[in-house]
Amino acid sequence: MNQSSQRLPVIAIVTPSFNQAAYLEQTIQSVLQQEGRGVDFELRYAVVDGGSSDGSREIIQQYESDLDYWCSEKDRGQTHAINKGFSRISGDICGYINSDDYYLAGAFRKIAQTFHESPAIDLLHGICQKVDAKGKLLGEQLGEIRSLSEIVDLWERWLRPKQNLNFIQPEVFWSHRLAKLLGPFNEKLHYTMDFDYWLRGFDRGMNVQTIRIPLAAFRIHGAQKTSDRNGSILELLNGIEPYLDREDARISPADRQRMKCLSRLTRRMIAESTSSPSSQVRTLLSMAAQDSSLWNSSHFWRYLRRSSRRVILPRRAA
Repeated sequence: MNQSSQRLPVIAIVTPSFNQAAYLEQTIQSVLQQEGRGVDFELRYAVVDGGSSDGSREIIQQYESDLDYWCSEKDRGQTHAINKGFSRISGDICGYINSDDYYLAGAFRKIAQTFHESPAIDLLHGICQKVDAKGKLLGEQLGEIRSLSEIVDLWERWLRPKQNLNFIQPEVFWSHRLAKLLGPFNEKLHYTMDFDYWLRGFDRGMNVQTIRIPLAAFRIHGAQKTSDRNGSILELLNGIEPYLDREDARISPADRQRMKCLSRLTRRMIAESTSSPSSQVRTLLSMAAQDSSLWNSSHFWRYLRRSSRRVILPRRAA
């Protein structure tokens, strides 16, 4: 796509960074080396480092002539860094990439083309690759979320036993129009500021489109924040429960009741996660006795089977 006859769309990217020197340069290069720059799109890029002590600052300085903004100074965390970056740069199309993830070749050209062809898009996402610490491909994920009722259904989108259907984050881009409508990311959130942003977008009726090609890679390693699964799930529950507690025609009464029940179950199992397996089984059976709808939940049975397999039965006396 050559848009030389008209103003090129500007893609604005922010990288929040803190002590990820092992991966940071690949992240920066994946932004700066995108094909089509100056032909299909213009780029604005900010790297916001929280005062790293592992050599990240020196890596960023190597690329400072190609950056529209950068800093390495103490901040209030990842979400603050993202907001700080977008306060310094703006564009027609926005996205952020963490300093341990990276974009795939050709992603920005395809993103610019799709927004050009469908100007009503508010949020665009594609396939996200999952890779390990060394960049080995572990799998791919394509989110399937089109409405408020789907994004609040954590158990069918985020917490499915075999395949999640949620957006991951690096493969998501959004319009300047949506950015103005929603304002900054919520700095009170530690894990789920991206989910909260999309949730607010669906609440405001944003238009979502999918392209079925890989756009970015999400790196899975032990040092990342999202390795704290329980903390992340609790923030997700905090985000959706206000929508379940009020009447909303966009969420059916049956779905609302099912999700409220599953929310209580999930919170209880997180609270019980350090207790003995037999105690977990007793808790599950007690909850099911009080709410028979749990017997129809695949998530209830998954928790029960997982706990039951770990129960050690006492030996019968000889």
